[in-house]
Amino acid sequence: MTVRLTLALLLASAAPAFSQPKQPAPPPAKTTAPPANDPIDQFQKELDALFVQGGLTADQAASRAGGVSPTVERRTAEVDAAIAQAEASELSRVPQVGVKASYTRLSHIDPFVIPIQGFDFTIPSLQNSYLLEGTLNVNLSDYVLRYPKLVNAAHLAEQVASVTKKNSVIGAGQDARLAYYEWVRSKLQVLIAERQLAQVRATLTQFQALADAQRLSKADLMRVQAQEADADQTLDQLKNLSGLREEQLRLLIGAGPEELKIGEDIRADLAAMPTTGLDEAMTKAKGQRLDFRQLDVGIQAKEKQREAELANELPRLSAFGVADYARPNQRVFPQEDAFKFTWQVGLQATWTLNDTLIANTNDHRLRAETNELRADRANLERSARIEVLQSQQAVAIATHALITSQKGLNAAEESYRVRKELLNADRATAVELVDAETELTRARISALNARVDLRVAMAQLAHAVGDDAR
Repeated sequence: MTVRLTLALLLASAAPAFSQPKQPAPPPAKTTAPPANDPIDQFQKELDALFVQGGLTADQAASRAGGVSPTVERRTAEVDAAIAQAEASELSRVPQVGVKASYTRLSHIDPFVIPIQGFDFTIPSLQNSYLLEGTLNVNLSDYVLRYPKLVNAAHLAEQVASVTKKNSVIGAGQDARLAYYEWVRSKLQVLIAERQLAQVRATLTQFQALADAQRLSKADLMRVQAQEADADQTLDQLKNLSGLREEQLRLLIGAGPEELKIGEDIRADLAAMPTTGLDEAMTKAKGQRLDFRQLDVGIQAKEKQREAELANELPRLSAFGVADYARPNQRVFPQEDAFKFTWQVGLQATWTLNDTLIANTNDHRLRAETNELRADRANLERSARIEVLQSQQAVAIATHALITSQKGLNAAEESYRVRKELLNADRATAVELVDAETELTRARISALNARVDLRVAMAQLAHAVGDDAR
């Protein structure tokens, strides 16, 4: 903005110096010959050459930005993590199945002897124990009270990650789109500054000849020399700014060393956006913008997690089964040094105080996190309303500026045409033509800036109401 203001002030200050020489001007026939090449036509050719068929457009920049953004890469990793978490939640519904094989060497114990009616019944003590055991445990109550909520919460978290990634892609595209238009603006400013510097130097050459012929004061000559220095400095600043804008755009779209050319002619007219009220636009924004959807799905996921956590406060009913193939089998009496197969199945209900206390704590945490998301959504709705209003106002201002700047441009072009005809008829001086050219250049700056501003404002409004998320 400072550079643009400096350039405007430079253009505004050029006219008085050119139109008020202290010494009498030379006869028109000797000093007012029109230039061989019309500088305005030359400027128009340079402006036409700036826009290249097949060059980069704002939509292309936005599309490329999503593929190289580090933020999008991070969101992609978060989606992968959420998918893995959802798969883990699905696996929690698989019954717990286990297999155990063991060998145990026991210390020697004297055989146990039971005398029965004069006969000794001896139970030997075996020292080698072999076991192959299979277990199955099914948490019946969790299938009804806990697992469905956990699975739903995990899938909702996966949706949140996916929506967040899409929103990051859109955000990266919006940043690239705005950077593109600022890059185009900087290229236009450089072109205009170069033309202005050439114009000042041409005038300085003419005034130098008048000063050498003692037909112009030294003070007026030095004033034009100062204007040349200012124009040169302004051009240097604008070139540096243009380089910065181009580097920013390259980083956002991953351009690398390729040559960037402007493929979108900002002089082309844009289709008018439909006019809607603020409330209607906000309704549209809440229905289309992904950041609203991201928070809404996140709140649903937290609520499902709370429901699943409350199941830990209740007794847990589970079914179990155990199959043993052991040598000796502990259920066989008396013990035999041989493999025997036995099994058992049953139901059990368990309740643990610690699980209840932890579930209450987790419920408080999840409730607080849900309230945080609700507060974030309320803040988002407020900020979105201001964003939509500002974007609507920016479009209205840019549209009006486009109309007024076009009127100024038409007036400046007509003024230049008249001055040129008067010069050809020896009824005006070269200084007056330069003044008219200066006003025309300034009008062209305003007209081109208005067109860039309108594109920026329309892109911001489309982003504010979520049109770029469709």
